[in-house]
Amino acid sequence: MAVITECVACGSSEWDPVEQWHGFQIARCQECGLSFTLNPSYRPEKYRDAYKGEGDLPVPEKHAYVYAAPGERLRLESMAFVVPPPRLTPAERAALAWIEWEAPRGALVIDCGCGSGRFLRALKRRGFRGVGVEISPEVVNALNRSGLTAIVGKAPDFGWDSEPPFAITFFEVLEHLPQPVDVLKGLLERFPTVCILASVPSPNRPGLLLKGERSLSDYPPNHFLRWTVEALKRAFRRAGYKHVEVILPPPAGSEMLPGLGQLIWPLWRRRGKRDGSNMKRETKDRNVQLKERSKATSALWALWLYQRTMEIVGAPKAWVARRRGASAASMLVIAKP
Repeated sequence: MAVITECVACGSSEWDPVEQWHGFQIARCQECGLSFTLNPSYRPEKYRDAYKGEGDLPVPEKHAYVYAAPGERLRLESMAFVVPPPRLTPAERAALAWIEWEAPRGALVIDCGCGSGRFLRALKRRGFRGVGVEISPEVVNALNRSGLTAIVGKAPDFGWDSEPPFAITFFEVLEHLPQPVDVLKGLLERFPTVCILASVPSPNRPGLLLKGERSLSDYPPNHFLRWTVEALKRAFRRAGYKHVEVILPPPAGSEMLPGLGQLIWPLWRRRGKRDGSNMKRETKDRNVQLKERSKATSALWALWLYQRTMEIVGAPKAWVARRRGASAASMLVIAKP
């Protein structure tokens, strides 16, 4: 296990140890404010196994829905009669708006860590071509069967020998990487004219800023980094990107209330133990019965309705949080070579 001796964002050797967590040592940089893990144990295969519900999960059991959700979502979408429009986070909406403004219609975007393909679907609906990159072969196969395009791999060396994309996106990925500047440098070497759009958890998110609440999944070995605005700017500039902008979108109403994954994960888990993992059960029979397809359609639209309802119900709390200086759960960085 390599021991890190300098800030992985700005390179400063001036840092203070601030916390120990289950054998991991967390330090905070005096220059850019990044909190980083001094002794990370990064194993990409851990995230791949987590999608299948196997191995040593990188998150506590109560947060395992983060990795179970993509497989379950894709399973339902493969059976549904009609799939509802994707619900993007505030940071993802800001990224999509930037792409619509800057990119020509039909431009290619590569989404690294695409998960269930939510952003890929949004790109497709707006007339852009999206290619997803995921570490899980099962997720990639399910995405391709659902009509999206995805490949197995991880940044910066995922297999790609076609035209350069207009942009590469990372949504909730960079906080998992113990040495993100190396990844960003690798991408710049491969794609010297390509913009990067990335979201990471915001230090101004309502729960953390106003209540000091930090999720258990925000600790190593899941999140090795806790980004600040300054750390993001310095990391991308250190990687060679010349124009770096960080956007903190206002909080959304749905972020002020429990997510549906937190509420129904115990039910998913019980069913998974009874029937096998979601990824292993992936639609073996293509001629699913009408009843099953109806259930899948109803479940997806019920989730969509829940999210829309939470946007409205939580709007007053979001307005108050914004007045107190809070942002959305994630912030977006836009980096140009």
